[in-house]
Amino acid sequence: MKKYLTITLAFFLTFALAGTILAQQKKNWPTRGVTIGAAPVGGVYYIWAGGPAKVLSEKMRIPASVESTGGPVHNTQLVNNHELDFGMVTAAPAYEGMTGTGWAKGKKYADIYAIFPMYTTYFQMYSLKKSGVASIKDFNGKSVGTGPVGGTPATYWPKIIEAAGVKPKRIVNASSSDLGNQLNDGLIDANGQSVGLPWGLILADETTRQLNVIGVENDVADRFIKLYPFFAKGVIPKGTYKSAPKDIPTLTVWNFMVTYRAMPDDFVYEFTKQIFKNKDTLVKVHKSAMEVEPKNILHSPIPIHPGAVKYYEEIGIKIPEKLKGK
Repeated sequence: MKKYLTITLAFFLTFALAGTILAQQKKNWPTRGVTIGAAPVGGVYYIWAGGPAKVLSEKMRIPASVESTGGPVHNTQLVNNHELDFGMVTAAPAYEGMTGTGWAKGKKYADIYAIFPMYTTYFQMYSLKKSGVASIKDFNGKSVGTGPVGGTPATYWPKIIEAAGVKPKRIVNASSSDLGNQLNDGLIDANGQSVGLPWGLILADETTRQLNVIGVENDVADRFIKLYPFFAKGVIPKGTYKSAPKDIPTLTVWNFMVTYRAMPDDFVYEFTKQIFKNKDTLVKVHKSAMEVEPKNILHSPIPIHPGAVKYYEEIGIKIPEKLKGK
């Protein structure tokens, strides 16, 4: 009996000590909940954010809410101002925000740090086949939708079109679904986005309509990348859509989850660890999360949060000094 009591006492002491250590680790954690900036309701970001929110709430017991925002540019601003705890961004607008270039127009939003890579964004548009619009080079005098203000497509599609040397009649900004309705009603000639593959709106519309899927031709992409080197050329593989019977060249850019520097290092470390440990949860929400691989963090053009750096280095990924957040 004495031996049994000794073992039992040791068990409870160990359990209590573990609980104390856990409490110490969580001392500065945002236990009341966190916010994740996504994009307008219905967009890929808004859907995708459900995966990390589930990891936070189910695996880390941290309540997480997904916030509807204007997209990457808006998220960069809100995270920098600590109005959001986390934000989903694409590489180019995040870099321009950090450096005060491009859309930021001299104002630096430097308090943004990458945590983990999400997926590759593909710039893609579609038109009704009967319109005869089959390329961005056909946009002269046309009305073109480029997503909501503050999003990556609204920021960069006009610049891509400019690189193509054409002048649309007008650029229209609204949610993808709204622009899809405008396209079907004949109010615009093409609807564009920058999303992972496949874009659900094309999949849905091509079931009842004949469409042209539009990318970015190589010559236009080459001119654009000289101005914006954080973009790369890619291909929408044939068969992605029934409306795309062959490979379609286009532009791509990486997406990342970001936070601000004051977010506790141990919390960011654990969040990063749980994201990769529960990748299957992310993929169930959106299959583009198959690209959530630790090595892809090296595509980040902005510094990586120290808590995340610790995780990557523990698993053998060498983080360049220029990417180590201080």
